[in-house]
Amino acid sequence: MSEQAKIIAQMQEIVMSILKNGSASIEEADMIDTLEGLLHKQKCFIEIEHTNHTNQGEEIASLFFNDQYTQAIDKMYACEITPDDFFGYVEYYFDDDHEDEALTQMFTNTFISGVNKAYALKQESK
Repeated sequence: MSEQAKIIAQMQEIVMSILKNGSASIEEADMIDTLEGLLHKQKCFIEIEHTNHTNQGEEIASLFFNDQYTQAIDKMYACEITPDDFFGYVEYYFDDDHEDEALTQMFTNTFISGVNKAYALKQESK
């Protein structure tokens, strides 16, 4: 499990605890802040200087959204972003408030499986 996946898993545990208890303790709130800080240092969240995208993950998602599948896989590989980390990023980053949230519906299990296979082939070819 990658560092990003571990961070997201910890955040999900805390959120579930908060939902169960009805409110967040000071410690839980502080831990969420700490984990979010760590999360935003991960590869998908690295800010880029691009007019349309805030970070690497958003740029890769946009490539997929615009049927630039091969370029998206190439970008993931170049940025050393695994499919697991990318799709974890998508689940976290593209929430109801994000303008492209509806586009993430294209990331079905079949699509994700195809990305995993394409990424593995890219790794083998290098």
